[in-house]
Amino acid sequence: MLMPFLVLMIAIVPTFMAMKADINEKNMGIVDLDTGMYEKLKSHINTAFVNKNGNPVYRIQAYPSTPENHDTLVQTLIRDGIADILLVIRPDFIRDARVEIYHRQDLGIEEISRLEQSLQKFSMEQRILSLGLTRQDMNYLLEKPEIALFEIGKGGDASRSNLIARYGVPGIFLWLLVMGVVMSSSMLISGVIEERSNRIIEILMSAVKARELMSGKIIGIGLLGVFQILLYLVIILVFTLWGGSALNMDLKLADVFTPAMIWYFLYFILGYFMYASLYVGLGSLFDNERDAQQSVGYLSLFAVLPIMLIQPIMMNPHTPLASILAFIPLTTPFMMILKIGMLSASFWESLGMMLYQIFWMLLIIRAGSKLFRTRILMYGKRATLKEVLQWMRK
Repeated sequence: MLMPFLVLMIAIVPTFMAMKADINEKNMGIVDLDTGMYEKLKSHINTAFVNKNGNPVYRIQAYPSTPENHDTLVQTLIRDGIADILLVIRPDFIRDARVEIYHRQDLGIEEISRLEQSLQKFSMEQRILSLGLTRQDMNYLLEKPEIALFEIGKGGDASRSNLIARYGVPGIFLWLLVMGVVMSSSMLISGVIEERSNRIIEILMSAVKARELMSGKIIGIGLLGVFQILLYLVIILVFTLWGGSALNMDLKLADVFTPAMIWYFLYFILGYFMYASLYVGLGSLFDNERDAQQSVGYLSLFAVLPIMLIQPIMMNPHTPLASILAFIPLTTPFMMILKIGMLSASFWESLGMMLYQIFWMLLIIRAGSKLFRTRILMYGKRATLKEVLQWMRK
């Protein structure tokens, strides 16, 4: 249940820590080719880059250069470790806004990116000041507007638009469903194969019918899915109440816990049940876990596909790709979660696609139960595709 969050932490926390980490103190050289910008640039960098104690990160030193010794000077300063970073300000800085950065090979990409952004800001400020404007005028020009987003509903009413809730919440449900499907697949297949290899299945089959045994496995994993989603809802609730304010995010309960949350829950459970039925039925076809994981691994690609395509769909929610994938049974629950969240799919569309999903889920359960009932006590013979199709038609 906690695996999705552990995966997110492993993916996000190191990146977040790297972005927030202090830059180690370094020697920086500035070569000013007759622009008179050295003192201004030095002051700008010392203000922009400070450590936790408020002290400048870079020890800045000016280096004179001539056309004859320029290339040699740059190479010598970096090669001999005299300067870790060297900035060269060209004579046409105000007109072309060009600064060259030379650095050691082991300099981090985050530090280079922050330095580039700082130099771009410095260039913009100097261009504005060169036009004869005051610093107050510059601050006025560079002041970022406060943008308020509103969306008009089908009834014509305007409401404040919250993109975090609109795109983030369905994205979270999609991610959790994918992780739940991928992790439950290994658990279900391993369980079925272990019972077959240890001949425990023969003892179970003497007390219950094959359909009852399969239904128990599916219902058990389905109830686990219900418990998982309830746990996730509690975590989302806690994050909405306290995490939003801590991260300066405008999140309200009414924005997150909308009626669409009910649809997310229902499609989550339907997708969970459908894939559980598939994995239980297909798990009975194999005698060892290696063959099962190799074959069933292709099935997991359908679950991972929406994650791979979520960015282009978010960039253009009306793309036909979303509608096409919504009609493929194995991707229907994933895509409908996105469509309901991003496109505010109508009640009738959501209900119609849910009935469509239920139809395919029952069909898959029926086919899976036939495979399970026929194959569960067969050992030592690998099933062919022709035999599998015959068993499902019985």
